[in-house]
Amino acid sequence: MLVQPDTIQSATGNLELLPQTDNLLSSLSRPVTIAFAGQPNTGKSTIFNKLTGLKQRVGNWPGKTVDKKEGTVDHKGCTYNFVDLPGTYGLTANSLEEEITRDYLLSGEADAIVAVVNAASLERSIYLVAEMLTLNLPIIIALNMMDVAEQEGYAVSAKALSKATGMPVIPLIGTSQEQNMNDLLTSLHTLDLGQAALRTPAIISEEVQKLALKLTEHSSFPKPLLWTAGKIIEQDKSLHNRLQHELTSVDLATYNKLKKGITPKETNAVYLARQQWIEHVCDESVNIIKDHASPTDKWDKLFLHPVWGRIIAFLVIPAGCLLGVILGMCTGGLALMTALSAGPQIKAMWPGMAGNLVATALIPATGWVLALLSIIGFIYAIFHFLEDTGYLARVAYLMDPMLSRLGVDGKAAIPLLMGMLCNTVAIAGSRVIATRRQRFISLCMLPFLPCSGQTGVAFLFAFALFPPATAIKIILSVTAVNIILACSIAKLLHKRLPTTHTSGLIMELPLYHKPNFKTIFSGVRTRLELFARSTAGFIYAAMIIVWAVSYFPEGNLQHSYLFQLGKFLEPVGAVLGFDWRFVVALLSSFVAKETTAGTLAVLFSVDAGNQQAVIEAVRQAITSQGALAFIVLSNLYLPCLATIVALKTELGSWATTAKLLVCMLTIAILAAYIAYTSTAFLF
Repeated sequence: MLVQPDTIQSATGNLELLPQTDNLLSSLSRPVTIAFAGQPNTGKSTIFNKLTGLKQRVGNWPGKTVDKKEGTVDHKGCTYNFVDLPGTYGLTANSLEEEITRDYLLSGEADAIVAVVNAASLERSIYLVAEMLTLNLPIIIALNMMDVAEQEGYAVSAKALSKATGMPVIPLIGTSQEQNMNDLLTSLHTLDLGQAALRTPAIISEEVQKLALKLTEHSSFPKPLLWTAGKIIEQDKSLHNRLQHELTSVDLATYNKLKKGITPKETNAVYLARQQWIEHVCDESVNIIKDHASPTDKWDKLFLHPVWGRIIAFLVIPAGCLLGVILGMCTGGLALMTALSAGPQIKAMWPGMAGNLVATALIPATGWVLALLSIIGFIYAIFHFLEDTGYLARVAYLMDPMLSRLGVDGKAAIPLLMGMLCNTVAIAGSRVIATRRQRFISLCMLPFLPCSGQTGVAFLFAFALFPPATAIKIILSVTAVNIILACSIAKLLHKRLPTTHTSGLIMELPLYHKPNFKTIFSGVRTRLELFARSTAGFIYAAMIIVWAVSYFPEGNLQHSYLFQLGKFLEPVGAVLGFDWRFVVALLSSFVAKETTAGTLAVLFSVDAGNQQAVIEAVRQAITSQGALAFIVLSNLYLPCLATIVALKTELGSWATTAKLLVCMLTIAILAAYIAYTSTAFLF
């Protein structure tokens, strides 16, 4: 870790940070930490994946549900620890990801920064570099997407960019095979630790320089002081909140006095100095080689069309989810069916409690984990593909006007649409949502959306117990109730939850380009590793618990604690028009919604493989009103075990998860009761 120098001096009318050392980065006698920073859609993670390969570690940032990716590379006798920071447009934290990036860069943990910029959108992506100039860290600019810039009609000179910024610039094509990656490592190897002191201070306004000089007289202001001074003049709210807690009483009084004296003219001067520097850099390094409508402009006429664009999005996203589920079930589904079918043979070969545990809990749990990993893997691959081409950002843009009324922005569209197929996958995918508040609202919405398992159960019982026309009406009505409840929950939370971030949807619409399949594979592998570590263990534990309550005390379901619980809750079922067997079936569907029919087969003592026999037994045991109430309840009832585990992982609290589940259960019972009592005249 580099010690941030505090000394600021006035020289030739400018403020500069004094150099700490003349040593090279590679001369440090310990592993060197390099922060990979960049705006979204600059290809930052692609370059990170190419440099680190399989030598990556994936976890969460402390106290956050945002992925933290680190990778280690050895080069010319020096060990580099790369940290892939979440994409951010600037160092003013408007989202959880931006807050993480800003705090890490200010923490002093990084020895240097690799700033990845998009050559095809240089004026926009160089803005982050402009903000990082006050951090007193050596910076290398990775000028990525040179090929895309050429396709869009721009010629960007890395040499001119280096001269204009005073920083090493490495031109890259992130999607190519190892092109210039070695140059990037070599440039890091020879990077001067004192580079920050040699950069031009022209970007720093006179007002910032003067304020930074004043701050040297007060010890508790966070370093680096040039950055702090700039953000004070910019009226940065997140820094203001931080200073309220960190400053001494004397320094806080000084800060409040300084803050009151800041004029709009001084604030504008900070932005003007930064913008003038950006314009100078672009003028020096970018030439327009052809002026015509780019391929991106042509495709956007279709994909961003207010009507056709939304129609395409509503077709593409569910189709992608469905394809992922089909491919996943063709692979992981085979493992699941094998695991489930192996149960009777294992019980026969290994009688007793241990064999029953293995056959009923451990092997099915393994099958479910493999099936989920397979489904999630294929869905992630499809969505990484859509994201890498640049299309996914368009979906978020199109959906934003509708979703903003519910308190979330367009980024929530993807997990919400995915939730109609698999809640577990959708919850895991909710990390794309920007703020904690929006993510919480989305996570509370998702369990109310009917997954494919719930829809399958509704189809089975509706068509088995009602005429086809009535069955279709029931399914459409129940699905509509699900969606209305999800939206109502979102609206309620939107009104009740305090607003901590007020930014709307701020995102770039990236240029369309060819996807990088190596990067897609790396991203999918990372996601699966994280899912396996955070969720698989809970699934095994929960399956064992469910097995125990359905096995003990006498070793069979008909005399188990689960049976006793079903009998205890039979009065609730009676109010809704069905007996204890349907209550037990609902309780067992906690493991997976698809087990509902199988549980009823056991309880009615019929062959689970004979679907017609199951249907006939159910038809004899329940009225049409009761059947409707059962369908409504099963569609709104608690989500499956894997979803609950994923929900807890993202919410970070069992207490919060339990409150949401109690709310769901209460709403489900009330909705089923209304369906049972208000439809007597229909049957």
